[in-house]
Amino acid sequence: MSGALNAVDADDFAGLLRPFLPLSNPVAVAVSGGPDSMALAFCAHRWAQQNGHRCIGLIVDHNLRPDAAAEAAQTRDRLAAIGMESDILRWDHAPIASRLHEQARAARYRLLAGACRRHGARDLLIAHHRDDQAETILMRLAKGSGIDGLAGMAAQRIDDSDAGNPVRILRPFLSVARARLAATCAAAGLPFVTDPSNASDKFARGRLRAVMPLLAPEGFDADRLIDLGARATEAADAIDFYARALLRDHASFETGGSITLGLDALRETPKAVAARAVVLCLRHIHDDGPAPERASLSALLDAIMNGLDAPRTLHGCILSPGARAVTILREAGTITDAQPFRDGDRIVWDKRWCVEGHAGCGDGILRALGTPPHDDIDRLAPGLRRLVPQGRVRAALPALWRDGAIAAIPAFDKEAAFRLRYRKQPFP
Repeated sequence: MSGALNAVDADDFAGLLRPFLPLSNPVAVAVSGGPDSMALAFCAHRWAQQNGHRCIGLIVDHNLRPDAAAEAAQTRDRLAAIGMESDILRWDHAPIASRLHEQARAARYRLLAGACRRHGARDLLIAHHRDDQAETILMRLAKGSGIDGLAGMAAQRIDDSDAGNPVRILRPFLSVARARLAATCAAAGLPFVTDPSNASDKFARGRLRAVMPLLAPEGFDADRLIDLGARATEAADAIDFYARALLRDHASFETGGSITLGLDALRETPKAVAARAVVLCLRHIHDDGPAPERASLSALLDAIMNGLDAPRTLHGCILSPGARAVTILREAGTITDAQPFRDGDRIVWDKRWCVEGHAGCGDGILRALGTPPHDDIDRLAPGLRRLVPQGRVRAALPALWRDGAIAAIPAFDKEAAFRLRYRKQPFP
Protein backbone atom coordinates (compact mmCIF):
# COMPACT_ATOMS: atom_id res chain seq x y z
CA MET A 1 0.00 0.00 0.00
CA SER A 2 1.20 3.52 -0.74
CA GLY A 3 2.56 6.14 1.66
CA ALA A 4 0.77 7.59 4.65
CA LEU A 5 -0.46 10.74 2.90
CA ASN A 6 -1.49 9.08 -0.36
CA ALA A 7 -5.14 8.69 -1.29
CA VAL A 8 -6.74 5.24 -1.02
CA ASP A 9 -6.99 4.10 -4.63
CA ALA A 10 -9.14 1.34 -6.11
CA ASP A 11 -6.49 -1.35 -5.68
CA ASP A 12 -5.82 -0.29 -2.08
CA PHE A 13 -9.50 -0.51 -1.22
CA ALA A 14 -9.94 -3.87 -2.94
CA GLY A 15 -7.14 -5.19 -0.73
CA LEU A 16 -8.73 -3.75 2.39
CA LEU A 17 -12.04 -5.45 1.55
CA ARG A 18 -10.50 -8.82 0.68
CA PRO A 19 -10.69 -10.29 4.23
CA PHE A 20 -14.44 -9.61 4.30
CA LEU A 21 -15.43 -11.05 0.91
CA PRO A 22 -17.92 -11.92 -0.33
CA LEU A 23 -20.00 -8.84 0.46
CA SER A 24 -23.76 -8.68 0.28
CA ASN A 25 -25.53 -7.02 -2.61
CA PRO A 26 -26.46 -4.32 -1.79
CA VAL A 27 -23.77 -3.23 0.64
CA ALA A 28 -24.43 -0.33 3.03
CA VAL A 29 -22.08 2.42 4.23
CA ALA A 30 -22.57 4.53 7.35
CA VAL A 31 -21.98 8.14 6.28
CA SER A 32 -21.77 10.95 8.82
CA GLY A 33 -20.67 13.48 6.20
CA GLY A 34 -17.20 13.90 7.72
CA PRO A 35 -13.99 13.26 5.79
CA ASP A 36 -13.55 9.67 7.00
CA SER A 37 -17.01 8.42 6.06
CA MET A 38 -17.08 10.42 2.81
CA ALA A 39 -13.80 8.76 1.80
CA LEU A 40 -15.30 5.36 2.67
CA ALA A 41 -18.48 6.13 0.72
CA PHE A 42 -16.47 7.19 -2.33
CA CYS A 43 -14.23 4.09 -2.20
CA ALA A 44 -17.13 1.70 -1.56
CA HIS A 45 -19.24 3.23 -4.35
CA ARG A 46 -16.33 2.94 -6.79
CA TRP A 47 -15.76 -0.69 -5.74
CA ALA A 48 -19.47 -1.47 -6.09
CA GLN A 49 -19.60 -0.06 -9.61
CA GLN A 50 -16.59 -2.15 -10.60
CA ASN A 51 -18.04 -5.32 -9.07
CA GLY A 52 -21.71 -5.14 -10.03
CA HIS A 53 -23.01 -4.23 -6.55
CA ARG A 54 -25.41 -1.62 -5.31
CA CYS A 55 -24.04 0.65 -2.61
CA ILE A 56 -26.33 2.54 -0.23
CA GLY A 57 -25.26 5.36 2.07
CA LEU A 58 -27.00 5.47 5.47
CA ILE A 59 -26.97 8.92 7.06
CA VAL A 60 -27.97 9.21 10.71
CA ASP A 61 -29.48 12.51 11.82
CA HIS A 62 -28.92 12.40 15.57
CA ASN A 63 -31.23 15.38 16.08
CA LEU A 64 -28.80 16.86 18.61
CA ARG A 65 -27.83 20.17 16.96
CA PRO A 66 -30.02 22.77 15.20
CA ASP A 67 -28.23 22.27 11.90
CA ALA A 68 -28.15 18.45 12.03
CA ALA A 69 -31.05 17.94 9.60
CA ALA A 70 -29.58 20.38 7.10
CA GLU A 71 -26.19 18.66 7.31
CA ALA A 72 -27.81 15.27 6.72
CA ALA A 73 -29.60 16.62 3.64
CA GLN A 74 -26.34 18.19 2.44
CA THR A 75 -24.56 14.86 2.83
CA ARG A 76 -27.34 13.12 0.88
CA ASP A 77 -26.88 15.64 -1.95
CA ARG A 78 -23.11 15.13 -1.94
CA LEU A 79 -23.55 11.38 -2.23
CA ALA A 80 -26.04 11.88 -5.05
CA ALA A 81 -23.41 13.98 -6.86
CA ILE A 82 -21.15 10.90 -7.10
CA GLY A 83 -24.11 8.74 -8.13
CA MET A 84 -24.65 7.02 -4.78
CA GLU A 85 -28.11 6.41 -3.36
CA SER A 86 -28.71 7.13 0.31
CA ASP A 87 -31.23 7.08 3.13
CA ILE A 88 -31.49 9.54 6.03
CA LEU A 89 -32.27 7.95 9.41
CA ARG A 90 -33.55 10.37 12.04
CA TRP A 91 -33.23 9.65 15.74
CA ASP A 92 -36.35 10.96 17.48
CA HIS A 93 -35.76 11.28 21.20
CA ALA A 94 -36.56 13.27 24.30
CA PRO A 95 -33.98 15.73 25.70
CA ILE A 96 -30.86 13.87 26.84
CA ALA A 97 -29.40 14.95 30.15
CA SER A 98 -26.53 12.46 30.55
CA ARG A 99 -24.49 9.76 28.79
CA LEU A 100 -25.03 11.55 25.51
CA HIS A 101 -22.34 9.76 23.48
CA GLU A 102 -23.29 6.36 24.86
CA GLN A 103 -26.98 6.81 24.07
CA ALA A 104 -26.27 8.31 20.65
CA ARG A 105 -23.97 5.43 19.75
CA ALA A 106 -26.58 2.82 20.74
CA ALA A 107 -29.27 4.63 18.77
CA ARG A 108 -26.99 5.04 15.76
CA TYR A 109 -26.20 1.34 15.48
CA ARG A 110 -29.82 0.40 16.07
CA LEU A 111 -30.96 2.69 13.25
CA LEU A 112 -28.18 1.54 10.93
CA ALA A 113 -28.85 -2.17 11.49
CA GLY A 114 -32.58 -1.65 10.98
CA ALA A 115 -32.01 0.24 7.74
CA CYS A 116 -29.67 -2.49 6.48
CA ARG A 117 -32.41 -5.05 6.97
CA ARG A 118 -35.00 -2.89 5.21
CA HIS A 119 -32.71 -2.46 2.22
CA GLY A 120 -31.63 -6.09 2.16
CA ALA A 121 -27.98 -5.26 2.96
CA ARG A 122 -26.27 -7.85 5.14
CA ASP A 123 -23.00 -5.91 5.33
CA LEU A 124 -22.47 -2.43 6.80
CA LEU A 125 -19.17 -0.60 6.31
CA ILE A 126 -18.03 1.78 9.06
CA ALA A 127 -15.25 4.37 8.60
CA HIS A 128 -13.31 3.88 11.84
CA HIS A 129 -9.62 4.18 11.04
CA ARG A 130 -6.20 3.67 12.57
CA ASP A 131 -6.20 6.93 14.55
CA ASP A 132 -9.66 6.11 15.94
CA GLN A 133 -8.34 2.75 17.04
CA ALA A 134 -5.35 4.30 18.84
CA GLU A 135 -7.61 6.84 20.59
CA THR A 136 -10.04 4.11 21.61
CA ILE A 137 -7.27 2.03 23.16
CA LEU A 138 -5.92 5.09 25.00
CA MET A 139 -9.40 5.91 26.33
CA ARG A 140 -9.87 2.37 27.56
CA LEU A 141 -6.41 2.31 29.11
CA ALA A 142 -7.27 5.51 31.00
CA LYS A 143 -10.46 3.88 32.27
CA GLY A 144 -8.59 0.80 33.50
CA SER A 145 -9.99 -1.64 30.93
CA GLY A 146 -8.81 -5.23 30.85
CA ILE A 147 -7.47 -7.01 27.80
CA ASP A 148 -10.82 -7.08 26.04
CA GLY A 149 -11.07 -3.31 26.14
CA LEU A 150 -7.41 -2.82 25.26
CA ALA A 151 -7.91 -4.99 22.17
CA GLY A 152 -9.75 -2.01 20.66
CA MET A 153 -12.41 -2.18 17.99
CA ALA A 154 -12.87 -5.43 16.09
CA ALA A 155 -12.52 -5.39 12.33
CA GLN A 156 -15.87 -7.13 12.14
CA ARG A 157 -18.71 -8.10 14.42
CA ILE A 158 -22.23 -9.43 13.98
CA ASP A 159 -25.44 -7.62 14.88
CA ASP A 160 -27.93 -10.46 15.37
CA SER A 161 -30.64 -8.52 17.15
CA ASP A 162 -33.06 -9.73 14.47
CA ALA A 163 -33.22 -13.53 14.47
CA GLY A 164 -32.32 -15.05 11.15
CA ASN A 165 -31.28 -11.72 9.66
CA PRO A 166 -27.80 -10.84 10.95
CA VAL A 167 -25.85 -7.80 9.79
CA ARG A 168 -22.06 -7.82 9.60
CA ILE A 169 -20.48 -4.56 10.77
CA LEU A 170 -17.16 -4.16 8.96
CA ARG A 171 -14.31 -1.69 9.50
CA PRO A 172 -12.01 -1.92 6.45
CA PHE A 173 -10.07 1.27 7.34
CA LEU A 174 -8.72 0.18 10.74
CA SER A 175 -5.18 -0.02 9.32
CA VAL A 176 -5.46 3.29 7.43
CA ALA A 177 -4.33 6.61 8.90
CA ARG A 178 -6.76 9.53 9.12
CA ALA A 179 -4.47 11.63 6.90
CA ARG A 180 -4.91 9.19 4.01
CA LEU A 181 -8.69 9.51 4.20
CA ALA A 182 -8.45 13.30 4.08
CA ALA A 183 -6.12 12.90 1.09
CA THR A 184 -8.72 10.62 -0.56
CA CYS A 185 -11.39 13.32 -0.21
CA ALA A 186 -8.99 15.95 -1.59
CA ALA A 187 -8.02 13.79 -4.58
CA ALA A 188 -11.68 13.08 -5.40
CA GLY A 189 -12.81 16.68 -4.80
CA LEU A 190 -15.21 15.49 -2.10
CA PRO A 191 -16.57 18.19 0.23
CA PHE A 192 -17.39 17.18 3.80
CA VAL A 193 -18.72 18.54 7.08
CA THR A 194 -16.87 18.79 10.38
CA ASP A 195 -18.52 17.94 13.69
CA PRO A 196 -17.23 20.46 16.27
CA SER A 197 -17.89 18.01 19.13
CA ASN A 198 -15.04 15.79 17.87
CA ALA A 199 -12.46 18.29 19.16
CA SER A 200 -14.41 19.51 22.18
CA ASP A 201 -12.76 19.12 25.58
CA LYS A 202 -16.24 18.49 26.95
CA PHE A 203 -15.81 14.85 25.94
CA ALA A 204 -13.07 12.39 26.90
CA ARG A 205 -12.10 11.57 23.31
CA GLY A 206 -11.50 15.23 22.51
CA ARG A 207 -9.38 15.72 25.64
CA LEU A 208 -7.28 12.63 24.98
CA ARG A 209 -6.88 13.54 21.32
CA ALA A 210 -5.26 16.80 22.47
CA VAL A 211 -2.96 14.93 24.86
CA MET A 212 -1.65 12.36 22.36
CA PRO A 213 0.90 14.71 20.70
CA LEU A 214 2.41 15.32 24.16
CA LEU A 215 2.83 11.57 24.76
CA ALA A 216 4.33 10.76 21.38
CA PRO A 217 7.88 12.08 22.14
CA GLU A 218 8.03 9.60 25.03
CA GLY A 219 7.29 6.73 22.65
CA PHE A 220 3.63 6.50 23.59
CA ASP A 221 2.34 7.16 20.09
CA ALA A 222 -0.28 5.63 17.81
CA ASP A 223 2.10 2.85 16.75
CA ARG A 224 2.69 1.83 20.36
CA LEU A 225 -1.04 1.90 21.13
CA ILE A 226 -1.89 -0.17 18.07
CA ASP A 227 0.78 -2.70 19.06
CA LEU A 228 -0.71 -2.83 22.57
CA GLY A 229 -4.11 -3.49 21.02
CA ALA A 230 -2.72 -6.32 18.88
CA ARG A 231 -1.10 -7.98 21.90
CA ALA A 232 -4.28 -7.63 23.94
CA THR A 233 -6.26 -9.19 21.09
CA GLU A 234 -3.93 -12.20 21.03
CA ALA A 235 -4.26 -12.67 24.79
CA ALA A 236 -8.03 -12.21 24.74
CA ASP A 237 -8.39 -14.72 21.90
CA ALA A 238 -6.36 -17.30 23.86
CA ILE A 239 -8.46 -16.87 27.00
CA ASP A 240 -11.65 -17.04 24.95
CA PHE A 241 -10.46 -20.24 23.25
CA TYR A 242 -9.88 -22.06 26.54
CA ALA A 243 -13.05 -20.68 28.13
CA ARG A 244 -15.16 -21.99 25.26
CA ALA A 245 -13.41 -25.35 25.47
CA LEU A 246 -14.26 -25.44 29.19
CA LEU A 247 -17.92 -24.75 28.43
CA ARG A 248 -18.10 -27.35 25.67
CA ASP A 249 -16.80 -30.01 28.04
CA HIS A 250 -18.35 -29.01 31.36
CA ALA A 251 -21.47 -26.91 30.72
CA SER A 252 -24.94 -28.08 29.71
CA PHE A 253 -27.69 -26.01 28.14
CA GLU A 254 -31.10 -26.74 29.57
CA THR A 255 -34.46 -26.58 27.83
CA GLY A 256 -35.64 -23.49 29.69
CA GLY A 257 -32.61 -21.44 28.66
CA SER A 258 -30.44 -21.94 31.74
CA ILE A 259 -26.82 -23.14 31.82
CA THR A 260 -25.37 -25.60 34.32
CA LEU A 261 -21.61 -25.29 34.80
CA GLY A 262 -19.52 -27.91 36.60
CA LEU A 263 -17.78 -26.53 39.70
CA ASP A 264 -14.81 -28.92 39.80
CA ALA A 265 -13.68 -27.94 36.30
CA LEU A 266 -14.24 -24.26 37.00
CA ARG A 267 -12.14 -24.39 40.17
CA GLU A 268 -9.28 -26.16 38.40
CA THR A 269 -9.11 -23.49 35.70
CA PRO A 270 -6.91 -20.35 35.78
CA LYS A 271 -8.93 -17.43 37.08
CA ALA A 272 -8.85 -15.45 33.83
CA VAL A 273 -10.28 -18.41 31.91
CA ALA A 274 -12.88 -19.16 34.59
CA ALA A 275 -13.96 -15.52 34.64
CA ARG A 276 -14.33 -15.51 30.86
CA ALA A 277 -16.39 -18.70 30.98
CA VAL A 278 -18.77 -17.13 33.50
CA VAL A 279 -19.02 -13.94 31.45
CA LEU A 280 -19.77 -15.95 28.31
CA CYS A 281 -22.61 -17.66 30.17
CA LEU A 282 -23.99 -14.36 31.49
CA ARG A 283 -23.82 -12.70 28.07
CA HIS A 284 -25.31 -15.78 26.41
CA ILE A 285 -28.35 -15.57 28.67
CA HIS A 286 -28.61 -11.78 28.87
CA ASP A 287 -27.02 -10.22 25.80
CA ASP A 288 -27.52 -6.58 26.65
CA GLY A 289 -25.35 -3.75 27.93
CA PRO A 290 -21.65 -3.87 28.74
CA ALA A 291 -19.98 -6.85 30.35
CA PRO A 292 -20.01 -6.95 34.17
CA GLU A 293 -17.48 -4.73 35.90
CA ARG A 294 -14.28 -6.44 37.01
CA ALA A 295 -14.85 -5.87 40.74
CA SER A 296 -18.36 -7.38 40.68
CA LEU A 297 -17.26 -10.29 38.53
CA SER A 298 -14.21 -10.99 40.70
CA ALA A 299 -16.32 -11.01 43.87
CA LEU A 300 -18.81 -13.38 42.25
CA LEU A 301 -16.09 -15.69 41.02
CA ASP A 302 -14.48 -15.82 44.46
CA ALA A 303 -17.87 -16.74 45.95
CA ILE A 304 -18.33 -19.50 43.36
CA MET A 305 -14.86 -20.89 44.01
CA ASN A 306 -15.46 -20.91 47.77
CA GLY A 307 -18.91 -22.44 47.46
CA LEU A 308 -22.00 -20.31 47.00
CA ASP A 309 -24.24 -20.50 50.05
CA ALA A 310 -27.13 -18.61 48.45
CA PRO A 311 -28.15 -17.41 44.98
CA ARG A 312 -26.32 -14.35 43.62
CA THR A 313 -27.38 -11.93 40.89
CA LEU A 314 -25.26 -10.25 38.25
CA HIS A 315 -25.88 -8.86 34.77
CA GLY A 316 -29.60 -9.65 34.86
CA CYS A 317 -28.91 -13.27 35.76
CA ILE A 318 -29.24 -15.46 38.85
CA LEU A 319 -26.45 -17.86 39.81
CA SER A 320 -27.91 -20.68 41.86
CA PRO A 321 -25.57 -22.95 43.86
CA GLY A 322 -25.52 -26.71 43.81
CA ALA A 323 -23.26 -29.39 45.23
CA ARG A 324 -21.40 -30.08 41.99
CA ALA A 325 -22.50 -27.27 39.68
CA VAL A 326 -23.74 -23.71 39.50
CA THR A 327 -26.86 -22.96 37.46
CA ILE A 328 -27.01 -19.64 35.60
CA LEU A 329 -30.45 -18.42 34.59
CA ARG A 330 -32.21 -15.25 33.53
CA GLU A 331 -33.49 -13.04 36.35
CA ALA A 332 -37.18 -12.63 35.54
CA GLY A 333 -37.55 -9.44 37.55
CA THR A 334 -35.08 -7.59 35.32
CA ILE A 335 -36.81 -8.46 32.03
CA THR A 336 -38.39 -5.35 30.56
CA ASP A 337 -39.29 -6.71 27.11
CA ALA A 338 -43.05 -6.36 26.52
CA GLN A 339 -44.13 -6.52 22.87
CA PRO A 340 -47.52 -6.53 21.15
CA PHE A 341 -48.21 -9.95 19.63
CA ARG A 342 -50.74 -11.06 17.00
CA ASP A 343 -51.54 -14.30 15.19
CA GLY A 344 -48.89 -14.97 12.59
CA ASP A 345 -46.22 -12.92 14.32
CA ARG A 346 -42.66 -14.16 14.67
CA ILE A 347 -40.95 -12.20 17.44
CA VAL A 348 -37.58 -12.28 19.11
CA TRP A 349 -38.22 -11.80 22.82
CA ASP A 350 -35.58 -10.83 25.38
CA LYS A 351 -32.99 -11.46 22.61
CA ARG A 352 -33.19 -15.17 23.50
CA TRP A 353 -36.46 -16.64 22.33
CA CYS A 354 -38.16 -16.92 18.95
CA VAL A 355 -41.92 -16.93 19.53
CA GLU A 356 -44.37 -17.81 16.74
CA GLY A 357 -48.14 -17.91 16.98
CA HIS A 358 -50.79 -19.19 14.56
CA ALA A 359 -54.31 -20.60 14.48
CA GLY A 360 -56.22 -18.49 16.94
CA CYS A 361 -53.67 -17.64 19.62
CA GLY A 362 -55.20 -14.20 19.77
CA ASP A 363 -53.65 -10.81 20.38
CA GLY A 364 -51.90 -9.70 23.51
CA ILE A 365 -48.63 -8.57 25.02
CA LEU A 366 -45.64 -10.87 25.12
CA ARG A 367 -43.83 -10.55 28.45
CA ALA A 368 -42.33 -12.68 31.20
CA LEU A 369 -44.41 -15.56 32.57
CA GLY A 370 -43.56 -14.86 36.21
CA THR A 371 -44.84 -17.22 38.90
CA PRO A 372 -48.53 -17.97 38.35
CA PRO A 373 -50.22 -20.82 40.26
CA HIS A 374 -49.21 -24.30 39.14
CA ASP A 375 -52.80 -25.07 38.16
CA ASP A 376 -52.73 -22.20 35.64
CA ILE A 377 -49.43 -23.41 34.19
CA ASP A 378 -50.71 -26.99 33.88
CA ARG A 379 -53.91 -25.78 32.18
CA LEU A 380 -52.19 -23.49 29.68
CA ALA A 381 -48.99 -25.49 29.13
CA PRO A 382 -49.41 -29.17 30.07
CA GLY A 383 -46.03 -30.76 30.74
CA LEU A 384 -44.13 -27.50 31.13
CA ARG A 385 -43.40 -28.02 34.82
CA ARG A 386 -41.96 -31.45 34.05
CA LEU A 387 -39.89 -30.12 31.15
CA VAL A 388 -38.67 -27.03 33.06
CA PRO A 389 -38.85 -28.01 36.74
CA GLN A 390 -37.20 -24.92 38.25
CA GLY A 391 -39.72 -22.19 38.96
CA ARG A 392 -37.13 -19.43 38.58
CA VAL A 393 -36.27 -20.67 35.10
CA ARG A 394 -39.93 -20.86 34.09
CA ALA A 395 -40.53 -17.35 35.42
CA ALA A 396 -38.22 -15.93 32.74
CA LEU A 397 -40.02 -17.68 29.85
CA PRO A 398 -42.32 -15.62 27.61
CA ALA A 399 -46.10 -15.71 27.92
CA LEU A 400 -48.97 -14.00 26.15
CA TRP A 401 -50.82 -11.62 28.47
CA ARG A 402 -54.24 -10.15 27.84
CA ASP A 403 -56.20 -7.83 30.14
CA GLY A 404 -53.71 -8.35 32.96
CA ALA A 405 -53.90 -12.15 32.89
CA ILE A 406 -51.93 -14.91 31.20
CA ALA A 407 -53.81 -15.96 28.06
CA ALA A 408 -51.34 -18.48 26.57
CA ILE A 409 -47.90 -19.98 27.12
CA PRO A 410 -45.88 -21.00 24.06
CA ALA A 411 -44.83 -24.64 23.81
CA PHE A 412 -41.42 -26.10 22.95
CA ASP A 413 -43.15 -28.44 20.47
CA LYS A 414 -42.26 -27.21 16.96
CA GLU A 415 -45.66 -28.44 15.71
CA ALA A 416 -47.62 -26.37 18.25
CA ALA A 417 -49.74 -23.45 17.07
CA PHE A 418 -48.04 -21.19 19.65
CA ARG A 419 -44.44 -22.25 19.83
CA LEU A 420 -41.14 -21.31 21.37
CA ARG A 421 -37.55 -21.85 20.27
CA TYR A 422 -34.30 -20.81 21.91
CA ARG A 423 -32.56 -18.79 19.21
CA LYS A 424 -28.98 -19.16 20.42
CA GLN A 425 -26.64 -22.04 19.79
CA PRO A 426 -24.30 -23.54 22.39
CA PHE A 427 -20.82 -22.09 22.37
CA PRO A 428 -18.82 -23.25 19.31
